[in-house]
Parts: sequence; C-alpha cells; structure tokens
Amino acid sequence: MKILEDELNRTIKDLISSAKTEEEAEFLVNQIPEKINEILESTTKSLLKSVKLDAYQGGLEEQRKIYEEFKVRNYIRWKDGFDAFELLISLCIEAGSDLNEEMRPHAAATGNLLFDIQTRLHAKACLIAREIFCLLTNGFADAAHSRWRALHEVTVTAMFLAKSGPEIAVRYSHHEFVDSYKGANQHRKYAPRLKAETISDEDLASLKSSYDEIISLYGAEFAKPYGWADQALGKKNVNFSDLELAVALDHWRPYYKWASQNIHAGVKTIRTSLGTTDTTDDLLLVGSSDSGMADPGHSAAISLSQITLTLLAISPNVDNTVMMKMISILSTEVGEAFLKAHKAAKNNS
Repeated sequence: MKILEDELNRTIKDLISSAKTEEEAEFLVNQIPEKINEILESTTKSLLKSVKLDAYQGGLEEQRKIYEEFKVRNYIRWKDGFDAFELLISLCIEAGSDLNEEMRPHAAATGNLLFDIQTRLHAKACLIAREIFCLLTNGFADAAHSRWRALHEVTVTAMFLAKSGPEIAVRYSHHEFVDSYKGANQHRKYAPRLKAETISDEDLASLKSSYDEIISLYGAEFAKPYGWADQALGKKNVNFSDLELAVALDHWRPYYKWASQNIHAGVKTIRTSLGTTDTTDDLLLVGSSDSGMADPGHSAAISLSQITLTLLAISPNVDNTVMMKMISILSTEVGEAFLKAHKAAKNNS
C-alpha cells in the first residue's frame, strides 16, 4: 500500500504546483482534505473490485485447495486419535438419545425437571464435543482447547446438579429470569451505539416482573452469577471453582486456567500457543497448524465421558452399565492415541 501513498503524495504535489498565483495555491491547499477523500474513495473501490475479481476467479479456490491438502496431512498425523474421539462422540450421542427416548415420557408426565436439564446439558456437551472435533481436524488446537473450557463447565454443572437434587435444579432453571433481565438491560443500554433494535418497554417490564418475583422468592444473593447454587453449598458468593470442588473436579483448575488463556487477551496467549508446540521459532500463527492436538483432544474425551456417565447413572441397568464401561475404555484410548502421535512427531523432529 506504500505505492498508493506515494501516488497520493504526487497527486497532491502536482495539484499545488498547478497554481499560478499565491491566492490560487492557498485555495488549492484548502481543498486538499476533500481531494484526499475523493481519491481514497475512488481508489479503495477500484482496488477492492480488483481484489474481488482475482479472488473469485481462482485465488480463493487455490487457497481452499492448499487448505484441503493441509487437512489431509493433519488427519494422517493424528488419525488414531481423531478416529477414536469421533467414535466416542458417536457412542455418547447414541447413549444420550437412547436414554432420552426411554425416560422422556415418564419424566414429562411426572414433571421431572432435573432429568430434562441433565439431558439438555448432555446434548449441549455432545454439540461442543463435535465443535472441538471440527476444530482439531481443521488444525485449530488452541480454539479446540478454549471450547473444551465450555465443555468442562457444562460437565461440572451437570454433575453438580445430579449430586444436589431436584430442588437445586429448580433454582438453576429459575436463574434464567436473572440472566434474561440483566441481559435485556445491558442490551437496552447499548442498543443505540450498536444500531440495534432495543427491547420494548412492555417486554422489559415483563422481564423485570419475573426477575422481582424470583428475587423475592430466593433473596438478593440469587441475582449473582452462581446464586442458584448458594443453598446447595451453604455459602454466599459462589463461583465456578466451588462447583468444581463440590464434584471433585477441582484438579482440573490448572487446565481450565490454561484453556482460558485462549479466550482472554492476556500476554501469554499472544506469545505461546498449542499450534506452535513443534517449533522453537517465534512465529505469529494466523492459520491452521498440525501441532498441539493431544491436550484438547484428550481433555474433551474425558469431559464428554464424565457427563455421559453422569447421565447414564440415572438408569443403572445392564445395557447402560456396559455402555458406561465402553465409553470409559474408549476415553482412555483417545488419550493414548493422541499422546502416541504427539510423541512420534517429537521423536522424528
């Protein structure tokens, strides 16, 4: 783009040089900002048109071809881990679907809210696991790791609710009124700057009415992010680490913090990444990499297994017990396969 800047400077110089009198030169100088805007406007549109033409006539297709070739290499390197993880996801989806089909009618008839929440959390976990698989096979280990953080949160929440029982499930469900009202207020505040349609006074009033009713029922502490869990833990100001501790998953806190680095803008995440684990070069990674799949892949397999086993424990029959054992074995195999591929690459480097 330095070429365009030099051309712009020459145009301005020629414009001023064309003046025959001092008054005319002063007039032209005053016109420079407007002329610059005109030049930039026309140049930008012309250049963008040229860029689009090149891209649509083959440039993008060539990039896609290179990317597809990368995906093949990435799959070959991590094949055993990818295959085992994909199979695990399929088994967990099948297990959740079968249990839901078996128990949903009775749960609906008896108003079993805890069952409904657990199946929905499990479905969400399966969806996130598929997202993680997609990111891994496309070469985005750091993004997969950040999505594992979400999977871990869903898993911990499901396990906490299963342990705490129906009453806490009701509180968890009612917390939606808190989130909705707070979210509506925040959106309303920034809607003008977002150039978005704001929520109507009537809708906001309805949300506030539900919010006030819930706060009146549970108390002011309920309005906090994890206020729904206060009663189960017997403490105020509950945070996510308290839930982890309650279900004996607090040992995952270092990994949770590590995964959080890929979400937030801390300095560590701009200097190191899973995608650069196979090199000592100071790279500015802006695309796919076939490095770093082991940790997010294995972590995701463990979390998905944990929430699936929690769900299947609702109905501990022979079929579900066998499925639980299969999932546990396969989860271990996922980790072993990813680790083997990781070590093989290190030994060959």
